Parts: sequence; structure tokens; C-alpha cells
Amino acid sequence: MGWKKYLNINLGPEKLRACDGCSLHDSQRKTYYLNCKVRKCAMINDISNCAYCIDFPCKELLEVHSLQNIKSREDFIRIKGRQISEKDYQKIIEPYTGLNHLQEIRKDLTEKDYKNTRKFSISPKFTPIEKIEEKSNNIKAIYSILTNLAVADNVSYAAYLTLINKRKKLLLIIWAIAGDGIINHKDEYLELDAKSFLANKIPSTYSVLKDYFLDLKIHDINCDLIPLDEKKWITPGGGLRKEGWVVRLSFGASLSGWKTLLQFKDYISRLKTNYGKTAFRLFSRADLHVLNQ
Repeated sequence: MGWKKYLNINLGPEKLRACDGCSLHDSQRKTYYLNCKVRKCAMINDISNCAYCIDFPCKELLEVHSLQNIKSREDFIRIKGRQISEKDYQKIIEPYTGLNHLQEIRKDLTEKDYKNTRKFSISPKFTPIEKIEEKSNNIKAIYSILTNLAVADNVSYAAYLTLINKRKKLLLIIWAIAGDGIINHKDEYLELDAKSFLANKIPSTYSVLKDYFLDLKIHDINCDLIPLDEKKWITPGGGLRKEGWVVRLSFGASLSGWKTLLQFKDYISRLKTNYGKTAFRLFSRADLHVLNQ
């Protein structure tokens, strides 16, 4: 009831457990902790917890959940905008202020206790563009999009897991809109309805989707969510409904804009026609050879 009251999160008491450390054996741990990317990073680097990491605190740790960076009751009130008694804070919120707990451990460590961690690269096996007979600027732009989204070198394992998931979601977003979107020749964008968009297993929380759109914007890919009904498009908790809004996709000048977008749509259409269920896998590998067919 406390999480519902103070955080608007409705979870049963059996799921409300403070994190009991990264090194606890799987057999002693709740199932929903096993896929924690921070835990996986600690385990692959053979450290008890993040306090021992030379890169502490990393971005993934700081963003692991909304209470991670809360420092005190006053901090909670300021950030969340809700009053809470000291008793409720200590019982409901404090056990989840993970950074505080890790900093308590770290202050008793010295530099010789810090451990260097393994680094990873997001480098999918892309199909070489040399296999495309006619490499126009539009085709080069498509190849650039597919080979640069959420690709990075020398990152932590937690960041590696984050980027793998992000890359898939970013590709799904442009796959959905470009593949099934309706062409608007006048204003040079593609538009897709809410239900069709969400059918592609794309995040249905507005704040999460906005962050993905910002990631795409870095690559000059413009995605916009357009509410059609101010009362029906979003839930009070920020979830997107399956009606009342559309998404629009356009490419900026660095991608040669409208011509590349039309070529992109044609490319996805050919993949779906020729390869069916395996089409998205070829898409994620930047396999453009279907454009020769």
C-alpha cells in the first residue's frame, strides 16, 4: 500500500524486497532479480557489488530505478512532490535508495580495493554495403542509419545490455512506421496509427518512447507522437492507449530527406515480401541486397 500511496506503483508485498546484493546465488534470489543488468555486470566482473568498481557510479547504476538516487526524506519530498513521515520513509523508501548503501560501503574502501572491469562493444555483423550494385546517396544513408543506431565501443557490461535492448527498440520503431506508415506526399512524412504502432512490441509508456525519439533525433531521424484526442490518448499513469494518437516519421537533410525515406519504405516492403518472418533479422544486419532484386 505504501508504494501505491507514495509512488503510484501497485505491487504486491511479495515483490517489495530491497536488493540483497549482486553476488547472491541464483537459487537464493527472486526470479525477477535475475535479469538485472547491474547484477549481471557485477557478476561477469566477479565483484561483490558496484562499490568495488573503478567506474562507480556508472550511468546504468544511477538510472536503475527512480529511488536509486534519493538521499533523504527531504530529498524524496522535493523530487516526488509528496509528503511522507520519517517512519514511512524508513520503512517504504529508504531500503531502495541503493546509491546511499553503496556509498557507505565505498567510503571504507581504498583505491587498491577498486577493480577494473571488462569492456564490451556493440558491433553486430553487418552485411557489407559493397554487395549492393548501385550505391546511391539514399542507399548509403539507409546503410548509415542501420549501422550507427546504438553502436558503441569500450562500454561496461551493463551499458552493453542497455544498448542491445535500445538498438532493437530503435530499429523496431522505424521498422514499424516506415513499413506500415501511410505516405503523406505533401508534408513528406509517413504516419502510422497507434494500434498498428504498438502491435510491434514497442514500449507503451510515453516517457520511455520520448527518450527513444530523442535517441533517433541524434541521427536526424524525426519521430513525433501526435495526439488526436486529448482525453483518450494517454492513461493517468503515462501509458499510451491504443487509440487517440498517431506517430509520424521523417528524415532530415543529412539523410537526403524525403527521397531516402521513400527508398527506406520500399526497402522494408521488399524485405517483408521476400523474406517474411526473417525480414527483420536481415534489416537489423543492414542487409540491403534485396535492393538488387
